[in-house]
Amino acid sequence: MGHVQIELTLIGSRGERKVTALVDTGATYTVLSPELAEALGIPRLPRPLKLRLANGQSVEAQVGTVVIRIKDREAPATAVLLPGAEPLLGAEALEALGLKVDPTTKVLEPTRSYTIRA
Repeated sequence: MGHVQIELTLIGSRGERKVTALVDTGATYTVLSPELAEALGIPRLPRPLKLRLANGQSVEAQVGTVVIRIKDREAPATAVLLPGAEPLLGAEALEALGLKVDPTTKVLEPTRSYTIRA
C-alpha cells in the first residue's frame, strides 16, 4: 500500500499546531513526542502505562488526550508520548474522525454512513 501522510492540526490547552503525520492503520493510538505534547499543553494521565509496540517491545510511556482536526472534522484521541517520535495518526483517531484510508489513492476519505432501522 505504501506510506500515507496527512496534514492535520493538533490542539491542546496551550494552542494548536499543524503537522504532517504518517497514517498507520495498524497502530491503535496516535503517537507524538513528549516535547510536542508539552508545547501544546496536552493533558496526561497521572502515571505512565505499559504498552506493547508493533515490534513486540514492551515500554512504559506517558499517555494523554489530544484533539485532532483534519479539514472540517475534529475529535479527541489517545496520544502515546514517545521520545523522538514523529507524529503518527492511529486507527482510534481515524475512527473517531469518521475517516478511512483509500489504499489506491492514498487519501483519507469519509467512512460510509450507516442507517439504523427500528
